[in-house]
Amino acid sequence: MVEVSTAANLVVSCAMPLLDNMRIYTQNKRVLKARENILEFLLINHPLDCPICDQGGECDLQDLSLTVGSDRGRFYEYAKRSVDNLHCFGPLIKTVMTRCIQCTRCVRFINEYSNNFDFGVIGRGVSMEIGTYVSNFIDDELSGNVIDLCPVGALTSMPYAYTARPWELKKYVGIDILDSLGSSIRLDVSANKIARIVPILDEHVNEE
Repeated sequence: MVEVSTAANLVVSCAMPLLDNMRIYTQNKRVLKARENILEFLLINHPLDCPICDQGGECDLQDLSLTVGSDRGRFYEYAKRSVDNLHCFGPLIKTVMTRCIQCTRCVRFINEYSNNFDFGVIGRGVSMEIGTYVSNFIDDELSGNVIDLCPVGALTSMPYAYTARPWELKKYVGIDILDSLGSSIRLDVSANKIARIVPILDEHVNEE
């Protein structure tokens, strides 16, 4: 969310074309308050289980809460919304869909890169969920990528679950010799055993 001189309302920066003599404000009071309000809406139904979440320490929502979040919530309803977990991803992906913030990154990836349209958004408003339209197993070799795409702890690695915390791991940068690109990877080691292998950003090879 940014404020620009050519629009009356705040705009999403990645969807706003640049114009000549445009002034862009990224850190003024109005922008920071809007970001805080959006984050408060995202956290209304988000569970408070950071201590047991495998995304803890690497969670985008935690980082945003620290930088632009409020110091208190104003949610006074009786109970938070809960969502059933998915069982369509197989043994690699652990799902806790109550943590999902409906960013639809996983849906867009599976639709656009895998051409699989069984996975999508169901419902509207407070009833909105990510899931399969029919009870179907997503048999796709690229589906494991949604573990790294998910910004919260809704889709995490099943083999890595409850193994270690990110700050306890020793990290070694390496190269994936099993793919034709030689993609850059990071090996996270715990007690002299490889706990997980994750991709890292390399503009020359992996792009973004």
